[in-house]
Amino acid sequence: MFIRSRSVAGFTLVELLVAASVFSLVMVGLVSFSAFTIRMVSRNIATNRTHEVVRISDLNLLRHLHEAGSAFRLLNFDGTTYTDASPTATTDTDATTGNLISTRANGVRFRRLGGGPYKLTSNTTSASTNLTFNFAVNGQVPYVPKVGDKLVIPLIAREYDISAVPVTPTAGSPSGTVTISDATGLGFTLNASGAGNITTAYFYPSAAFTVWGGRLRYHNDFTGTRKSNFTVVRDNITSPVPFALLYPPAGGATDALSLRVSLEAYDGSYSARMFTNGATTLQAVIPTLTAPTPVSSTNSN
Repeated sequence: MFIRSRSVAGFTLVELLVAASVFSLVMVGLVSFSAFTIRMVSRNIATNRTHEVVRISDLNLLRHLHEAGSAFRLLNFDGTTYTDASPTATTDTDATTGNLISTRANGVRFRRLGGGPYKLTSNTTSASTNLTFNFAVNGQVPYVPKVGDKLVIPLIAREYDISAVPVTPTAGSPSGTVTISDATGLGFTLNASGAGNITTAYFYPSAAFTVWGGRLRYHNDFTGTRKSNFTVVRDNITSPVPFALLYPPAGGATDALSLRVSLEAYDGSYSARMFTNGATTLQAVIPTLTAPTPVSSTNSN
């Protein structure tokens, strides 16, 4: 009797070791690729967030500055007191305009359009100091005059400081009265009640941007005790003195109508993910919306 032996196919030890090595290399590659992909996705998310934060905050800053209704005035803030700066031309040259850059400051103030045109509703004499306007807009009163605001009457090309508001307009009673600070009066006789006679005025409150404690702050009403009220536009600011004015290349007087902003900030969320570059920089020269401006450069408030 013959017994036929049947051999069973299998892997040798060498083949198993080779297969294990190849499998290990493939797994290492997959893990490395997955880690790289996750890192790139996280980086893109962080970058997009940084860009969005920058875009929103910078557009907010640029919009307010571009719509300024007066010349720019630099400010210094020491944590307790705001004082006007006295800028002088330096030897630094702005690459965009070729003009000289002034000494820097950590704040800038300007006039913004608060409301208008509003119709004058009462006649005046040359000695009048009280002026009454209709502040209604579509049944609402979007602007309420305040002491310290400026009133501009284009018809007579004059501007006045508001020293009091005897009658405050409301939605139910939109007629309001303001008192101008000129002791000699308006200086003009205006007939506001005659048929077809229309005289309008614009109102410009004071506003400001300041940088303090690593935050860019917007002061919507930079008058009197209200100067201390602000909203934070952007935090993690690393440029302590980002504002300057431009002087002509020859070093003549500045018209204070072009503000140079050099603002750098970092994104903490970006840096927290162990990425090396979460910093962003805004460098721009901001002209006012109109030149010459509707409010004169003799802005002492």
